[in-house]
Amino acid sequence: MIDLTALHHRLADPASNCRRTDPYEHYVWDGLFDPDALRAAARGYPDVGRMTQKPGIPRWFSLDLEPASPALRALCRTLLSAELAEHISAVTGTADLCTDPAGDWGSYRVSARGAVHTAHIGGNRHPVTGWLRRYSLFTYLNEGWQDDDGGLLELWRPGADGPSAQILPVFNRSVLIETTDRSLHGVSQVRGSRPRRMVTVHFWTKSPGPDGRELT
Repeated sequence: MIDLTALHHRLADPASNCRRTDPYEHYVWDGLFDPDALRAAARGYPDVGRMTQKPGIPRWFSLDLEPASPALRALCRTLLSAELAEHISAVTGTADLCTDPAGDWGSYRVSARGAVHTAHIGGNRHPVTGWLRRYSLFTYLNEGWQDDDGGLLELWRPGADGPSAQILPVFNRSVLIETTDRSLHGVSQVRGSRPRRMVTVHFWTKSPGPDGRELT
């Protein structure tokens, strides 16, 4: 589904312009997955009745792979693979990144018209193991998505009046963000009639960051 060797070279290549630092370290790259496999995964979401809804918001998520289609399960397992974590460790310079496939791995998500996710800083400490969340990877499954559809990923500086970066969640785009006490992010209101689909995967380390700061 994904060529990890090609991913490593592409992310490590300064000419690819995928590494960005405003307002904090993040990576944006397109076309990492086989398009047909990604389309099949997008079609394989379970009915939202089998997912968990955010109270009062048309936004649903699930960690449970059992009701997902084989194609969606395959995508999630690829994103959770030890091989991908090793490549992201090499690219970011963050040693020993790991995922938690049997626990707090992330989720697959769907948002409908009117959904919004206000700017926030996610919890960085694993609820069971105490590991520190260092990065989150967002992969988007929205074919034909346009600016007018809204639902942009927004990256903020704390205290700012607006986002420093806005990223359109187009089909086969993946965004890796650093998750620290500075990593304020949100999603603008979904305005289109089509659902916005994505998969989020968290990457953890078992020790503090290189500057020794306590993550929240």
